Amino acid sequence: MNDQMYLEDIREFQFRKEKELRAPDGWLTLAGLFWLKEGKNKIGSAYTSIVTLPANSAPQEVGEIVMEDGKVIFFPKNGVDARAQGKPIATPIELEADLDRNPTIITIDDLSFFVIIRGNRIGVRVKQVNHPRRLNFSGRVWWPVDEIFRVEANIEFYPSPKFVTVPDVLGDEKESRVDCALLFDMNGTSQRLEAFNLPDGQYYIIFHDQSCGNGSYAAGRFLVSETADLNTVVIDFNKAYNPPCAFTPYATCPLPPRENYLSIPIFAGERYLDEEKHQEER
Repeated sequence: MNDQMYLEDIREFQFRKEKELRAPDGWLTLAGLFWLKEGKNKIGSAYTSIVTLPANSAPQEVGEIVMEDGKVIFFPKNGVDARAQGKPIATPIELEADLDRNPTIITIDDLSFFVIIRGNRIGVRVKQVNHPRRLNFSGRVWWPVDEIFRVEANIEFYPSPKFVTVPDVLGDEKESRVDCALLFDMNGTSQRLEAFNLPDGQYYIIFHDQSCGNGSYAAGRFLVSETADLNTVVIDFNKAYNPPCAFTPYATCPLPPRENYLSIPIFAGERYLDEEKHQEER
């Protein structure tokens, strides 16, 4: 593609990422994350609640969430207009967690909550459509587009599955399977990234480079490659983007495996400014 078409492609990508983030169920709506204890957990806007809902956005007492033997059951308080998957509920309901990405979602006005499982933890994630973080968000920030950061990588397939340790912001670690590494040259140096296969022939990468903490998000960034062509694939770092943890303290993001710490800075893709500094620049 020519330069103008390439620039339009990058702008379209940036627009999609902005739209995803600002969506009514996007990461900017997160309003809390609470780890449950065995037994009864009060939920409501009262400060004594284990699951504390935003003040002035929910009744002080919404009900109880009971966790027993790995099951989580929500007991709504009489008179509270709580709904499950949009349907009114008045009796206890077991909450399915997000392991299959189809959790039971309870809504109360513009609030919603559902159960998540992370390692040995079972928690409740709260969202609010009209959360101030979403309403006041200034927008993603990007490094200038530069085609030198679009590189062709050779795919090194492993003869047998390899496992890398992927940490997360909670301090947990997970052994994750990778089937190949992507090898490319940049700034006169040879670089290597462990990549996760996607069903459509693309690769998902979690990486850290020397711009992280120096204009880019300190913990690392995400990137999805173009569709592979036999033994090569194009990696476009202009499409690197920040993890949800860059926008909310209530996400549980994976971090780059140690193998994906690059020795060079990559001033491309999404930058990072905390919201206060971002407002000042605007």
